[in-house]
Amino acid sequence: MSKWMTEVDQRTGLAGANKMELLMFHLETDEIYGINVFKIREVMKVPPITSIPDTDARVLGVVNLRGENIAIVDLKRAIGLGQLCLATAKLIITEYNDSKQGFLVSGVDRIIRISWDRIHIPPPMVRTSRQGAVTAVTKLDDGRMILILDVEKVLAEIHPMTDEEVYVGIEATKHLEGKRVLVADDSSVARKQIAKTLERLGVQWEEVMTGREALRRLRHWAALAEESGKSVTEFVDLVLTDIEMPEMDGFTLTKSIREDARLHRLPVLMHSSLSGYCNVEKGKSVGVTDYVTKFDPKELRDKLVQVLS
Repeated sequence: MSKWMTEVDQRTGLAGANKMELLMFHLETDEIYGINVFKIREVMKVPPITSIPDTDARVLGVVNLRGENIAIVDLKRAIGLGQLCLATAKLIITEYNDSKQGFLVSGVDRIIRISWDRIHIPPPMVRTSRQGAVTAVTKLDDGRMILILDVEKVLAEIHPMTDEEVYVGIEATKHLEGKRVLVADDSSVARKQIAKTLERLGVQWEEVMTGREALRRLRHWAALAEESGKSVTEFVDLVLTDIEMPEMDGFTLTKSIREDARLHRLPVLMHSSLSGYCNVEKGKSVGVTDYVTKFDPKELRDKLVQVLS
């Protein structure tokens, strides 16, 4: 455990350099999977698991780690590949949205450092296969592919919530009337959640899947604004961006916005499941206006009103 976490701690400074690190792991198949090191809290042997009656078959139970109860998910089963052999499994403890969960995998390989511009959105047929769990792909120097999982989607499918539960109290407000938001997020679950929130708030929006695509769209609007003698806010009022995205991460996107004289005044909200002080401080250092933790519609509403009204 200490070996893995030492490596994790040494690598958290990559944010903002458009680089990230992937922990490669396996699920008893030929494929290699990856997860961002930022989301990992521990890699360990599987401790005793306490089964919970009448739970989803993909959730094997809970373990108690230093007084904290953590749900354990069979990741192989969760993405439709069958049940994992528990006897030889390893446990990856992750943190999303201020909540910890454990994922069982058949084995961990190594950590690799890679630039976001080498990570790409897979073709639509791949994105919709295996319950749409693959959000991005990258290639190793030896030609092997790494499939990067949309863990947010996996968790949302295991523990779905009704719209009535999630969006209670979210309704149109005059403070946001006519406002336009550019949303950048590679997770289909996140984009859907954001869209439902913005629609209920009466906000217009456009969405893209990568930081690079977001910057391209912003520069296009900036050029149109210059040609017509208008402000760029005639086209967009705010950027809502994830941290982790193929091709360009949210930190690099924000830095690029701040370096462009036509765009530098645009508010940028960072909307991410990557919890932690480090990410918030890194966001501030590149010019992020504020930070919103996924997924809290009320917090998103309040931040939008605060920044745009």
